[in-house]
Amino acid sequence: MKRLRATILCLLFPLVAAGPCRAGESVVVPAAEFQALLSAYALVKTRYVEAPDDKKLLEGAIAGMLASLDPHSGFLDKDELDAVRKDEAGDYTGIGISVDFAAADMVVTAVTADSPADTAGIEPGDTVATIDGATIVGMRLPDIARRMRGVPGSALDIGYRRGGSGAVRIARLHRAALLAQTVTTRAMPNGVAWIQVSAFEGRTAQDLVAALKTLDASGAPRGIVLDVRNDPGGLVSAAVGVAGAFLPPGTPLFSARGRATAADSAAAAAAEATVTVDPRFYRRPGEPDVLADLPAWARTVPLVVLVNGASASSAELLAGALQDHRRATVLGSRTFGKGSIQSIFPLTGDSAVKITVARYFTPNGHEIQARGITPDVIVAPDPARDDATGLALREEDLAQHLAAILPAQDDVLPTTRAGVESTRMFGTRDDKALAAAVSLLGPGQASRADSVLGALSPSLKQLGAALKRW
Repeated sequence: MKRLRATILCLLFPLVAAGPCRAGESVVVPAAEFQALLSAYALVKTRYVEAPDDKKLLEGAIAGMLASLDPHSGFLDKDELDAVRKDEAGDYTGIGISVDFAAADMVVTAVTADSPADTAGIEPGDTVATIDGATIVGMRLPDIARRMRGVPGSALDIGYRRGGSGAVRIARLHRAALLAQTVTTRAMPNGVAWIQVSAFEGRTAQDLVAALKTLDASGAPRGIVLDVRNDPGGLVSAAVGVAGAFLPPGTPLFSARGRATAADSAAAAAAEATVTVDPRFYRRPGEPDVLADLPAWARTVPLVVLVNGASASSAELLAGALQDHRRATVLGSRTFGKGSIQSIFPLTGDSAVKITVARYFTPNGHEIQARGITPDVIVAPDPARDDATGLALREEDLAQHLAAILPAQDDVLPTTRAGVESTRMFGTRDDKALAAAVSLLGPGQASRADSVLGALSPSLKQLGAALKRW
């Protein structure tokens, strides 16, 4: 039983599994199906019009096998595996832009200071039109990513339009090794701090603690708005570290339920592991505990968490834990609903498989998979905004998604579907969710919250019990 429990935890932390995480149980190979696979391989090798490449054939077979599972399992080639490892380390090679896709446009939402893009004068709100002379219209996302990647020092020609209109400007950039900036902080009225977490990567918890220390230098804020809207998730360990900045040590954050392959009930019970605020779940190897010197007020400061339909995976894990422990008010629209955890198992030095290994549940047992987190206060996006781009895709819309396995609890899921929100809108006068969050944390919280939410629209008031970077 102990060995199986350790295996579950090994799959979760870190994300990239090592040798000890490999399956140790024997499997029964279906002889007829394997014979059919070998026969197909032999036919391709002997009858195909051109001599096929063995590596491509076998990698394609593996990719096809993984594609028959849920949408979050898959085969990783060398480039994809390298990208995962860099995300885990918190660094990447690029030009220093974060982008959002609105309709057919690739919109720059943020530019890293002193990056190649910043030096060239690219600004948030610009739209990318061409990459090395090739238009992005009709280009698939994997193709865009492949063109944007490269080694440090390599050249890249970006064609962009200032503010999304006008003539295309061409900038010759040279890729550079950059650190991911996933945490940004801004002062809001009435002593409230707005902290955005755009993704959960290797340095996210460390950067959050640094942001809290910066705030501490000017005195404890009246409250914090923790914004995980449009946060696609990422490393589970990073989300645990962020949750630990606001919750006491030892606090349960979620339970991970995998599949017990043994028949006895003891083994089945061991397939559920509970993750808590504990250094073994968030500390990076060889580094000190990032939560060791938090400001004294961090775990008691009033907190509102902003979510929307693009808050997924680790972002939902964080919001669910803070909500269940009544540490924060969750505000916004229902989240994406990705309540599963993937682990990566190396096959060779330059390939791996990513497999869904467990579902996760909030501390109170709420299932996130295909359901999401329902906010305490619902403030839905305005479908009439100029940047609205239709209804948001959810986990339940994905082909072959894992269905929920538990009956719905006492929370009632909203029947209306929220729209897509552009990151460009966050922090503007149209950001009703942020305005409501700041009001909840400001002076006279209860009365101000009722008046602000009432002014938004009675239909938006309900009180209750994924971003790309290159």
